[in-house]
Amino acid sequence: MGRPWGSPVGSRSAVPEGSVGMLAWMSENSGALNVALNAAMLGVWGVYLQIMVTSYRRQRRSSILITRGAGHGIRSRCLITNMGAEQVYVTSLLATVTAGDETREYTLTDLRDLPEDLGEDPHSAMRQGSLGTGRYMDLGHFDELLKEITRTDPDFTRNATIDTFVLTVVALYGTERMPVGATRSFAIKKDEDGNRQIVPHSVETRQMRGRRDRKTLRNKLMKHM
Repeated sequence: MGRPWGSPVGSRSAVPEGSVGMLAWMSENSGALNVALNAAMLGVWGVYLQIMVTSYRRQRRSSILITRGAGHGIRSRCLITNMGAEQVYVTSLLATVTAGDETREYTLTDLRDLPEDLGEDPHSAMRQGSLGTGRYMDLGHFDELLKEITRTDPDFTRNATIDTFVLTVVALYGTERMPVGATRSFAIKKDEDGNRQIVPHSVETRQMRGRRDRKTLRNKLMKHM
């Protein structure tokens, strides 16, 4: 008698034995599998949330740039730019200068008397005030800043010329209670023709956002009040 039409050849099951065993094992351990899957999903969402929070905090951090503009010489301009997501209020500018073996610190916002008419850019004239995102403050030429220091303290530069200029910006940012800031150091050198140049010691402006840095800034403000 012949094989019925459509009947399977041989006696092997339509589902492999390994698959049957796996399905049976999954059915028997469905509770443990659900717990493991939920834990894995929770871990993935936890990592994702951490990435989002870190990214948000990074975007909301203050970012103040101190740059040299319009040339490399001592007549180039000193610019402060707010690159943060919120506006900052510049409260003070501190200049730390070195002449020979001696270093002194000055508050640039208090070095000179201002006229009643502050012009079209009062923030730059006063060297303090609020800066929106992407806005900058022009402090003037580097040599003018150095001349102001020399006129204020002529004994300091009597026997040596200023060779290092460090500018520190102290500002209030958002709802932060303690001040934030930024600092950048410049060397004052002469080129082959004897012309003075202002040369940054580093490519980046160092941001002062850490708790220790912010305490230092607050102490400096109290010292110069």
